[in-house]
Amino acid sequence: MATTALRAGIRYAAAALTLGMVLLTGTGCSSDNPAETAKITPATNGINTVVGPMKLADMLILSHGADQPGRIMGTIFNTSSTDATVTITGATGSKVSIPVKANGETSLAQPPAMMLDPTAGSPGSLVTVRVSEDSTGTSADVQLPVLDSTLPEYQSYMPATPGSTATPSGTGSPSPSPSPSPSPSPSP
Repeated sequence: MATTALRAGIRYAAAALTLGMVLLTGTGCSSDNPAETAKITPATNGINTVVGPMKLADMLILSHGADQPGRIMGTIFNTSSTDATVTITGATGSKVSIPVKANGETSLAQPPAMMLDPTAGSPGSLVTVRVSEDSTGTSADVQLPVLDSTLPEYQSYMPATPGSTATPSGTGSPSPSPSPSPSPSPSP
């Protein structure tokens, strides 16, 4: 009887081991499959794309409104051994040309500011621009997000609002206000 109990115990142990192996392989857990949380990628607000040998990283437009100028932000990497110029043409035809050295990069956070005027998209929208590079003649339509100064990291890069030093329309130049004259009170 002891041998029968021993055989039953071995069968139960073998069944439990087999079930454990099936469950582990069925869930995708293995030593050669690292956890996805081990791959940390930085969050960005802009888009990443490739146009010919140019890699555009975290590209976006900063603007106060669709009819206002917009500053293009991001970094352009030239993966070729030739100096090139990237041209970004806005929806209304305004364009900027950005030189990028061979095997180099150009950060658009540095002056001079690259501006499209007008932006043609309100903050929170996507604006289609044409990105062209001259070394291979490659071009593509790219949708760039439009952001405003809601995020504090962009406040110092925002374009100046037109008329920010001007007085509100209809008031003319600032002058001392006249003393208010008493208004007649309504009759009973």
